[in-house]
Amino acid sequence: MATPSERYRMQFILGPRIPAGFSDWQQLGVGETFHLIAHSDLNVEQVERDPVSITVIGYLLDPRHPHASNADILDKLITSIEQGGDLFEIVAPLGGRWVLLVNDRQSTRLLGDATGLRQVFYADKRQTGELWCASQPGHIAKALNLEMDPDALDFIEWFQSQSPESWWPGDSSPYREVRRLLPNRYLELQTGEVHRFWPRESFPGRSLDDAVGGIAETLTGMMQSAANRFDLAVAMSAGWDSRLMLAACQPIARELSYYTARRPDMAWTHMDVRIPERLLVKLELPHDIIEHGTEVTPEFAGVFNSNMPFAHPTRLAPLQSELNYYGRKKVGVTGNVSEVVRCYYRRPEPTQTITAEYLMTATGMEHPFARKYFAAWLDDAGDPHGYNMLDLFYWEQRTGSWFAHNCLEFDAAWQEIFIPFNNRQLLVDMLAVDEDLRKAPDFELYRQLMLALWPEVLCEPINPTAKRKGIRRYLRAIARRVRRLVRR
Repeated sequence: MATPSERYRMQFILGPRIPAGFSDWQQLGVGETFHLIAHSDLNVEQVERDPVSITVIGYLLDPRHPHASNADILDKLITSIEQGGDLFEIVAPLGGRWVLLVNDRQSTRLLGDATGLRQVFYADKRQTGELWCASQPGHIAKALNLEMDPDALDFIEWFQSQSPESWWPGDSSPYREVRRLLPNRYLELQTGEVHRFWPRESFPGRSLDDAVGGIAETLTGMMQSAANRFDLAVAMSAGWDSRLMLAACQPIARELSYYTARRPDMAWTHMDVRIPERLLVKLELPHDIIEHGTEVTPEFAGVFNSNMPFAHPTRLAPLQSELNYYGRKKVGVTGNVSEVVRCYYRRPEPTQTITAEYLMTATGMEHPFARKYFAAWLDDAGDPHGYNMLDLFYWEQRTGSWFAHNCLEFDAAWQEIFIPFNNRQLLVDMLAVDEDLRKAPDFELYRQLMLALWPEVLCEPINPTAKRKGIRRYLRAIARRVRRLVRR
C-alpha cells in the first residue's frame, strides 16, 4: 500500500479548484482562475513582475549558464518577454524536465520541455466544460468523474499482450475526454485550445565540421548544469548514447557516480556489463553494478502502480532494486531522447508515402484505435519544414509518449531524472547533420563528438555485437508479424 507521502510522488494537478485529498501538497495560484497543487518532492517556483508571472513545475537548466538556478532562469525569461522576445525561441536552448505556465493577464500558456518528459494530460474542454491538467490522466478522471473509454481499454489490453513496452498513440489516453499534450505544442488555458509552435522554420542543414563544436559545447553545459544542482548517477552500457554522455562529463567526471543495471538474464560477460566495467577502470572512475532482483515490497508496488494507469509491470522489480541501491539519494541520468536523431524509423523506399497504416506497422500497433490517432497526428503535423517526418514522429510519439510514461515510473525510485539530450536546440543542431552521419552502423556524428569531448572514451568498443543483435531483432520482428497475420 502506498503511503500518503509517497503516493503520486512528483506529480501535479492544475484546475479551477483544489481537489479533495491533497491537503499535504503544495498550493499556488496561477492567474485569476487556476489552482496548482504539487507533491512535496516536486519543485515548484513562481516569479512575478507585473504584468507577467511565470511558474515552473520541475527544473530548468541553461547549458550556457551552468550555475544559473531556476529563479535565475525565470528572471531572465521574464526580462526577455518584457523586451518583446518570442517565448518559444527563448526556451529553445533550455534543458531539464519542466512545465512552464506563462501568464501575462491576457492569457495563460502552458508548455513543456523539449520532448514532454514532465508530461501533461489535459481535459478536452469541449467535452467536459472545465479545463484540468495533471501529470497523469487518473487525476483528471477523478476530478470530473470520468469512465475509461472501452475502445482505449480494448487497445491497451491488446497491445500489452503483444509487447511489454506498450504506449499510447497520438494524444490518446485511457479516457476519451483526456488528452496528452504532445511535444512542440502549447495549451491555452483560457480556451483549452492546443497550438503547435514547432517546427516553423526551414530545416537548417549543416556540415559535420560546422555542427560538432556547438553540439559538444551544449552537451558539456547540460552535464555541468545538472551536476551543479544534483548528485548524479550516470547509466552506462556498451551503447552509443551512454558513451557520448560520458564524453560530455569529462570536466566533472570525478564528481559523478556511474552505474550499470544487471538484469537476472545477463551474464557477467554480457557486453553491457563487461565493456562499461573495463572502460571505467581504464578511466579510473567508479562503477556501481546494480543487480536487478525479482522481489518487490507491497509498499513500493503501491507507489509504482499509483503513479500511472497501465504502468509497465516489467519495470517494477528493476526499479525496486535501484531504489534499494541508492535510496532516492541520486538523480538518475540516462541517454534516452538521443534516439530522435538516430533515424530509428525509416521507410523501405524513400518515396513511400507515410500513412497511418505505415506508422501502425512500424510501431507494431496494428489496431483500429492506433489508426485513428496516428491519422490525427499526421493531419496535425502538416508541413515538417524539411525535417524528416519519421524523426518528428519519434520525437513526439515514441519519446513524447512511451519514454515520458517511463519517466513517471522512474519517479517512484529516483530522486529525479535527468536526460542530457532533452534540449530543443541540441536536438535541432544534431538533426541538422546529414542523416547518413547520424545512423547505423557508424554513427559518425557521435564518434566525432567523442573525439572532440574526450577521445579516451573510445578506448573500448561500442556495441561490438550490435550487428548480430540487429539481425536477431529483425527476425523476431518478422516472426511477430507472421503471428499477427495467422491470428487474423
